[in-house]
Amino acid sequence: MLNEYRKLLRIEQWYKNLLIFFPLLFAPKYLIHEWQLLLIGFIGFCCVSSSTYIINDWVDREKDAIHPTKKFRPLASGKISGKQAIIVSLILLVITSATIFLLGKFYAFVIITYFILTNLYSAGLKNLPIIDLALITFNFILRSLAGMKETPSLTGLPYYLALFSIIFILLNHKRRSDIKLLGEKAASHKPVLQFYTKQKLYFLRFLSYIILILSLYLLAIQGVSIITLISTGILVIITSIIFSKNPSIVMKPHYLLKLWYWDLIVAAVITANIFLQ
Repeated sequence: MLNEYRKLLRIEQWYKNLLIFFPLLFAPKYLIHEWQLLLIGFIGFCCVSSSTYIINDWVDREKDAIHPTKKFRPLASGKISGKQAIIVSLILLVITSATIFLLGKFYAFVIITYFILTNLYSAGLKNLPIIDLALITFNFILRSLAGMKETPSLTGLPYYLALFSIIFILLNHKRRSDIKLLGEKAASHKPVLQFYTKQKLYFLRFLSYIILILSLYLLAIQGVSIITLISTGILVIITSIIFSKNPSIVMKPHYLLKLWYWDLIVAAVITANIFLQ
């Protein structure tokens, strides 16, 4: 039963909330929370994201039941009842409220915005083409903003543009993978998938790469190392190729860690950035 609650919370998805530490890469120290508060903020975001996962799974339980992998989710399979899920969700929101009290108004604004937008997504925005991808991507941006004490300055814009474009590229692959895995059932599971033809997804990915190139150029102007920018671009391209050839990995991106050659590339990128600066 504990394993079913683990699945309900989607603990394996908590790695996404590590983006709260993203500002450490570029923001002035006075704009970033102390590391203890960042850890607390990470916990708070894990709780609120799990709460929204539960709400989304409850809304989608009937559609998930016909999905090849999502049918095993606790609510779709009936292994956890709606009442049990509600209790867990409320406990998570209480914990999140405690973290909001500790991290202040801007963190509260980010958390509440994330919660509202994610539930609006579950309520129907997920059925609107382009908006669905943009909204999910923006939620990743909110995760990264949670590490700030206040709204970042314009100098941080290229970093967020780069992050936005990378996430959008990866989500583009997710939509393509949904179509490949679901086949003829794709539109019945997610109505929005009938919009995402192969050609449209290629075009959206192309636009995302243009934004990525623009953001990397702006970062180069700001003085960011060329090695860092080139290695980042290479890693994104390689990951994109892996996702194209392995639709199942797109559904669970953390499985990338099981690919020895991807781990080796990441290690090489980190090493290059440490020793070749």
